[in-house]
This record gives sequence, structure tokens and C-alpha cells, in this order.
Amino acid sequence: MFDTSPSGAGRTRRPLAIAVVLLMAVMLGGACSRSTSPAADAAPGELADGVASAGAGTAAPKPTVPDLLPDPGVDVGTCEMVTYTPGSSAQAQSGELCRPKGGQRDTAVVLVHGGSGVGGSLTTLRPWATRLGAEGYVTLNIDYHLFQQGYANQSPVFPRPELNTMAAVQFLRGAGNALGLDKDRIVVQGHSAGARIGSVAYVGANDDWFGTYDANGVSGAKELWPTVDGRVNGFVGFYHPYDGTMQYAEQYYGGAETSTNAAVIDRWTHADSIARAGQATGPALFVTGDKDWAEIFAQEAAFITGLTNAGRTGRQVTIPGGAHGFDEGDDTRLSKLGEQALAEVLRFLNEQFPQMPARDAQGAPIDLAAAPSNTGVAPPTYVPRPNRSYPTTTRRSGGGGSGSGGGPTTVAPTPVAPPTTNVGVSTTTGNTVKPPVTTAPPVTTAPPVTTKPPVTTKPPVTTAPPVTTFP
Repeated sequence: MFDTSPSGAGRTRRPLAIAVVLLMAVMLGGACSRSTSPAADAAPGELADGVASAGAGTAAPKPTVPDLLPDPGVDVGTCEMVTYTPGSSAQAQSGELCRPKGGQRDTAVVLVHGGSGVGGSLTTLRPWATRLGAEGYVTLNIDYHLFQQGYANQSPVFPRPELNTMAAVQFLRGAGNALGLDKDRIVVQGHSAGARIGSVAYVGANDDWFGTYDANGVSGAKELWPTVDGRVNGFVGFYHPYDGTMQYAEQYYGGAETSTNAAVIDRWTHADSIARAGQATGPALFVTGDKDWAEIFAQEAAFITGLTNAGRTGRQVTIPGGAHGFDEGDDTRLSKLGEQALAEVLRFLNEQFPQMPARDAQGAPIDLAAAPSNTGVAPPTYVPRPNRSYPTTTRRSGGGGSGSGGGPTTVAPTPVAPPTTNVGVSTTTGNTVKPPVTTAPPVTTAPPVTTKPPVTTKPPVTTAPPVTTFP
């Protein structure tokens, strides 16, 4: 490259050549630094498209905003119990944070269990955490504030469980870089009562009302992480109404919906996710067995209409033969119908939050023969809200349990291929961008090693008899 001759011409060209090479090195160095640190070219706080998940390939890394919360210290391939609520919270809440062993995606799922608000624990959704983890998803499986039915000193309850769920979303986003996540890919998946709770976080995150809420010595501002965005980027809801209907509703909201107390009405209003669907900040998937309340199908359809009107998308999936809790198998496995529902959830996640380079929604076929055959239980008696936010004529045929109205299907079902021939074909209704692409079911992997969950301390039992009237 250099002239090594002793001639004067060679000696005069050498400094010029060296200068050119040095200039090229500087230019190349600058280009390399820009390609590996694209955040310098992005607007402050901007999250650009095209994030590459851990182990997903060689796509350029996505610039991220700095983490606002400490690294939880959970290693790849492990599950650890973490306190996800801020130190200012009236009651610290724990969740089990799991990171996949390999091939992690950039999307995380907050799992919210059911139990009518008075029972249940994160242990019931561990099979979901295991199956999602096997496909590369980070999960935060949470416990949240529960109450004892009938005790007036535990009223109102709303929105403490909802605030807990919002804090869990903030927790993942606040430590997203440390966990290898895209901060714009935090999904909430709720089951039964957890679906109702999760839907409020889905449409109400960053609503000023939740931050200013203050009752019974509990301040909304103290229950949430300051300065951390609480947006829910996607929602998966399993078998529950979404207009705020629930058991023990008067205790939960501090009074009847017909109350003249403005604070009580405010709670009922903010619990109605269907009426507030326009505030959602991402797509939704609704999954229910056809033996559950027909009222649920009506509310899902109304929810999807609200999402569509706001430029969002929603999809209904019906699991034939499934009653309430059809996905529950045992301590480690989903039921056969649960595996079918999992296939739909994985399709939804992969379509709405695709990886770069592209990845299949699922891995290799699973062993359904060993999966439990639970189909769920009949739902309890359903009493709808007197003030509905959705049309009462929207009904879905085939629902079971009290409160089912039957009637024609408002949106023609579209058949979706099941994960295997052992499981019944599901039907999909609602507004979709395009029909889901059928992919092979996932491989069943051994559940990740987990740490023992914390001992849940129930609220203290008072000696006073339960109060049966509410303000």
C-alpha cells in the first residue's frame, strides 16, 4: 500500500497516504459508533421500531430510554420472587419474574390470576408462565391486594388490585433494558377476575384519576411508580365480563351503582372498561369457552366495537367444550383445552409483536396425551349491572350458565385450525386485521426452576360482625 522505494517521490507521497488512511479510519470509526449506538440519532425518549430480541438474530439493536428502576437481578433461565410495588405502597405485593433460558423475545406478559377478588394466588397461573417462557416470553406472575367479603372496614377495595397491576406493568418497563425487553411491548393477561382487573389497567393506565385516587388511607400516587409510563401495549382476557360486574360489587366499590355518592359513582365509572375502550393503547384478544356465560360474549363483542372505533383491533376466540377455568390443568401443565387456548395466545402475540428476524409463533408439537382433561366448571349466577354501557341485544349462542341469553351470533364465526387433532376446533369472531396464521404447537419443556412463593398474609380478621349495608 505504501511506496517503500528510497526515491524522493516515494518519500513525499508517504505522509499524504498516511493522512488519507487516518482520515478513513476516523470516518469508519464514526460510522461504526453510529450503527451500534443509534440512540444518538433518535429524538430524546424515542423508541424506534425494529428491536432485536435476545438470541433472535443479527438485527440492529433498538435505541432505548434509560431504565428508571433498578435491575431486578433475575438471571436468564431462572424465576425469582420480586416485590414489584413501590416502597410507598400501602401493602407490598410480590410476583414471580421468569426469564427464558434461551431465545428470549423482547415482549413480556404480566399474568393476573382470578378468584373473585377474595382468593386465588399466582400459583394457579404458573403453567401459563412455563408455557409462555418455553416460547421465549418474559413473564411476571403477580399476587395482588385481596379482600374479605362482608367486612365494612375493607370497603371500598377498588382500585387497589387495579393499581397493583398497573405497578407491575411499570415495574417491567422501568427495568426493561436490564431484562432485555422492548419497553413498548408489555402485555397484560388476566383470567376470570384477573381479566376484569387487567382490563382496567389496559384502558386506564396513565389516567390521572388513578394517580389522584385517595380513600381509606390509600393514595393512588403512592401505589404507582413515579415517572414510569404505565401504558399496557396489549391485553389478553379470559372468561369474564368487562363492565365492572363482579361478585361482592357493593363492597368492592363502596356502594351500589345506584348510589348518589359521587365517589361511589366515580369508582363504578372507572371500572367499566367497555365504556372506556377508546383509551386502550394496544390490541386485545378475548378467550372464552362456549359453556361459559353468554353475557361474556356480548361484552367481548361490545369491547371490540369500542376498540375498533378508536382505531385498535380485537379478536374473540371461543374454545368449544370449555367452561369457566377450562385451561386449568395441574401444578405444572395446562389442560388440553388450555393448550388450545395457548396456541391462540401465541398467535396473537407473534402477530402483534413480531420479532426481527421473524420467528414462528410456536415450536414443535406438544404431548397432549399427558395433559389433564379438565374442561372447567359452570360459572356462578350472574347478575348484570343495571346501567349497561353496551347493547343488550348483542348475544352469542352456545353460552351456558345463569344469565345466558342465547340468540344469534352477531359476527359470523371463522374456523381456526386447532393445534392438534386431539383438541376441538376453535371459532374466532370479532374484528381482525387478518385471520391468524396456523403454526405448529409449542414444545412442552420442563418448567423453569422456581423459588418458593412468598407467604401471603391475609388482611387481619376483625372481631366486629360483618356489616351488610353499604354507603
